[in-house]
Amino acid sequence: MKEIYDWVPWFRELARKIADRGEIYLIEKAKQVDWVKERPALLQYGDKNIDPFSFFYFLASKSTSKQQPPVYGSVRDVFEIQNPLPDTYIADHYTFPIPPSHVPALFHNGRNFEPDLLWRLFNQAAYDDPIIDRDSFQKVLDIDGVGVTKLTQTLFLINPGYFLPIDDTTKAIPALQSDIEKKIRDGGYEEYRRALDMLKGTFPGCRPCEINMFLFLWLQQKKRGINAGSNFFQVSTKAHGDKEPDHWENFKENNYVYTGGPGSEKSWGEKGKYPLTQAERGDIILVRTGEKQGRAIGIVQKNDYAEKDGLNEDSRIHVLWINKSERELSEKMGRLPGFTLIDSTYKVFQVFERTKGFAPTFDLIKRLSKNNPEPEPDDQPSKVDTMNVSDALNQILYGPPGTGKTWSTANYALAIIEGKSLDKLEHEGRQKVKRRFDKLKEGGRIAMVTFHQNFAYEDFIEGIRPVLDDNSENLRYKLSPGVFKEIAERAHDNSQEKYVLIIDEINRGNIAKIFGELITLLEESKRLGGGDETTVTLPYSKKEFGVPNNLYIIGTMNTADRSIALLDTALRRRFEFIEMMPDSSHDGIGTDIEGVHCRELLAAMNKRIHFLLDREHQIGHTYFIDDDNVNNIDFLSKAFKNKIIPLLQEYFYDNWEKIDLVLNKNGFVRKIEIPEDLGKSDLVDNTRGVYELLPVTNDKWKDPKSYQAIYEEKQGEADKTEQAT
Repeated sequence: MKEIYDWVPWFRELARKIADRGEIYLIEKAKQVDWVKERPALLQYGDKNIDPFSFFYFLASKSTSKQQPPVYGSVRDVFEIQNPLPDTYIADHYTFPIPPSHVPALFHNGRNFEPDLLWRLFNQAAYDDPIIDRDSFQKVLDIDGVGVTKLTQTLFLINPGYFLPIDDTTKAIPALQSDIEKKIRDGGYEEYRRALDMLKGTFPGCRPCEINMFLFLWLQQKKRGINAGSNFFQVSTKAHGDKEPDHWENFKENNYVYTGGPGSEKSWGEKGKYPLTQAERGDIILVRTGEKQGRAIGIVQKNDYAEKDGLNEDSRIHVLWINKSERELSEKMGRLPGFTLIDSTYKVFQVFERTKGFAPTFDLIKRLSKNNPEPEPDDQPSKVDTMNVSDALNQILYGPPGTGKTWSTANYALAIIEGKSLDKLEHEGRQKVKRRFDKLKEGGRIAMVTFHQNFAYEDFIEGIRPVLDDNSENLRYKLSPGVFKEIAERAHDNSQEKYVLIIDEINRGNIAKIFGELITLLEESKRLGGGDETTVTLPYSKKEFGVPNNLYIIGTMNTADRSIALLDTALRRRFEFIEMMPDSSHDGIGTDIEGVHCRELLAAMNKRIHFLLDREHQIGHTYFIDDDNVNNIDFLSKAFKNKIIPLLQEYFYDNWEKIDLVLNKNGFVRKIEIPEDLGKSDLVDNTRGVYELLPVTNDKWKDPKSYQAIYEEKQGEADKTEQAT
């Protein structure tokens, strides 16, 4: 079954080669292809009219049983494509948009043609995480004879790992049935991206080509009067029993599931036990490992077991994946056979449905199964968007040190710009998020600044700065914009896009000094376009300035910082505050670091800090996490000596007695006896305890028992006596 997606790497390789080598390369190669026609339309308007969009859409038009083998074979040879495609035509292997005969394949008719525009949009779209210029998208959309369907279908062919076509196939989704083409024509790329996000969120973990294939299959079934999800089955990835290897990676990679049966090949399909022959095209299969791990949800494409002589070890149930969340389920399901027919009364069905990562699929199936599904209202949030970022234009992430505030700003910024939920972004993984974040930052959509005591209005808004003339020692002065003014002006010039300014350590700066008269302009009602729109005249440039309503501000604030008391009341009133507290159950914290349960360790210390000081001075979970996670006693020892103990010293103003209590008197802090020659002096307070920190070279720092003592309850004296006897 995985062969049905072979066209994806083939088209991706073709697109990258054209993007990397440029216009002359495409023109030369396109003229060398055997198009199975003397004068193909692509070549009728001269070299300059051979653009990448026309080339890809024209190529798609050759995906028929007669033309595909020679044309695609020729493209493969001419462009030296390394990824394989079958030499003979197989319909399932070419399930992508094919231009109808009445639709011109080209993106022009030889007149009023703008090749530079098409090349610009193509070069933006051809790479893995594209950043599309809204203006280019809109201009291509407005070309005569293009429109939403043709443009998005071609973007899908160019980059099927990112884009989806908006055509009769995708519009079958109920939430897209409400004037989606008109919305994209009017709203441009922002509306298209919104539709993309909705579709991708409905199919967690799935590639756009998988989404498109499922919708194509579902429409086929609908035409035959068969609804998706008529029957449900569950299957274990331990195909040959709990003591045998896990086959999930094999299942996922090859788009199929299978099982070894309840005992032997001969007993497969035995009545009432393993109903392998009953799974039909369009049925749903829930994939699990054991009692607690959900892997995926697939829809049956073909069932080998139902074929004649199909009950054997080579048979497979071929599926299209519609959800690859790989989540820990909300609760245990109990022991189950390897493969069974289920319905909504079964616990496995109910547990999958209640698990956040899989819930969108059950909602989708319910809506698709209705005869006349009602589209979701446009003003209602999608049901799959959990953990949505607030709509507030100004927000501050605040909490104790080490709770991941600065780390989280990347997710918050992307959630705002891409219109995604935090849950979706966290599921994507940090590397993908950071890559897109860095691209947006390079492109000017995101800016970052850190406040400190010397940061001023001139750095943030605008100021006069000294500049040395080139090749001379002459000093002159120049009016220079600050980071806030720069991004505000970019946002104003591109009002249809969202921009984000991240201010790290916002409470460390003098707010009145940095913002000056602009503090009032941050309010939503006083921004440009607001009900009480307000502008001010900047003191240096004498120009009118206002804050656009598409500029979002995200600040971070350390609640343990002593400067928090200086936080301007005006800032408190204009920002929404989002608390980020330590998470002792964080997945990145080890539970067995040479016998030390770090989650219990962190929870115990924070409980004591809460009572000895307050909740704002707890220890953040990131102190127990690094790039490789704290995975041995050396990491743990360094974290305590270099980070945690100094933090406690700052918290308690070097009150070692309290620090010793936080550590549950584990031995890192020891009391010093007053020297005999000082003990009799009136200058010495004999009632005051004197403490010192254990030398950093002491072996106790690397003894797991030292850390276990922090969270384990101390035994009573009676217990100790009993053990001694």
